[in-house]
Amino acid sequence: MIAKELVIWYRQNKRELPFRLTKDPYSVWVSEIMAQQTRIDTMLPYYERWMKQFPDIRTCAESDENAILKAWEGLGYYRRVKMLWSGAKMIMSDFDGVFPSEYIDIKKIPGIGDYTAAAISSIAFDQPVAAVDGNVLRVISRVLMMDRDIAKDTTKKYVAELLNEWMVGSDPSDFTQGLMELGALICKVSTPDCTQCPIKQHCLSYNLGTQSEYPLKSTTKKPVLESYIVHIIIDEDRLLISSDWSDGLMEGYIRLPQVCSDSLFFDIEESLFSYKHVFSHKIWNLSVVKSRVHKNAKLPNYWRWISLTEVDSQPWISAHRKILVKFLKRSDLSSL
Repeated sequence: MIAKELVIWYRQNKRELPFRLTKDPYSVWVSEIMAQQTRIDTMLPYYERWMKQFPDIRTCAESDENAILKAWEGLGYYRRVKMLWSGAKMIMSDFDGVFPSEYIDIKKIPGIGDYTAAAISSIAFDQPVAAVDGNVLRVISRVLMMDRDIAKDTTKKYVAELLNEWMVGSDPSDFTQGLMELGALICKVSTPDCTQCPIKQHCLSYNLGTQSEYPLKSTTKKPVLESYIVHIIIDEDRLLISSDWSDGLMEGYIRLPQVCSDSLFFDIEESLFSYKHVFSHKIWNLSVVKSRVHKNAKLPNYWRWISLTEVDSQPWISAHRKILVKFLKRSDLSSL
């Protein structure tokens, strides 16, 4: 009964999103990877640009890394795009360029875990495999008043097994997307619109007024606070950039020289402004300065000069692109 009511509601109320206009598994894959940890309205422009630039698996696989990273610039969680690119190359080599249709094979693709494999299987191939993400866990936790920690893999497995039973005899694609849509539009984190919920009569927390108590989730660690000095160094028509990825963040994306304290390599000419950049697990407090290279300093190999004309074509980490834009007092870097 829940599946039937959910599917009817979804077909009448679903958002018209570009990746819902096709059953192409590559398109579904790209949309699911982009939507991880990212709001739909934020990722949509990226999705549309990506599909124009890399319309199929072959184009993606055969593109160079710089183009791939540049297309993702600003979307965050950059490991996703590297795995997507690796996955496209793996499909070309191991599956003759054809996206596999079986769940077990889809999970072999780099960057695709249980949830994404299930989403692609059910949405693109109409297979009855439950996709369990945060939205789905929240909905089910409230419907069942589930006394389980949604951060645990055992809980996700339990919910997946339950949903596999619920979706029997329904349209797998619409059931999967219906649950996702219900969590996104109705069963929201802090302000669920329960009166508009198509399955409220089955929801224990709605009937008992305990929506705010669910889902249960173990506390997460507070983000680590880190402080750095960021140097903007322009010498005539050149900018000094860094390819130092020793912090393990955003490998492949260039940045400005960023150091923990005063550097023996640079002389600070002017303090410019402070900037805070928030990651999921850490916060950067950045002091931005205008500097010059210290006389006779021998720079490490990971620092190098590029022409100002190259700046906009390079893939930048978001924090430092925003710093450059602020420093130049422009909305972008395209006029460099």
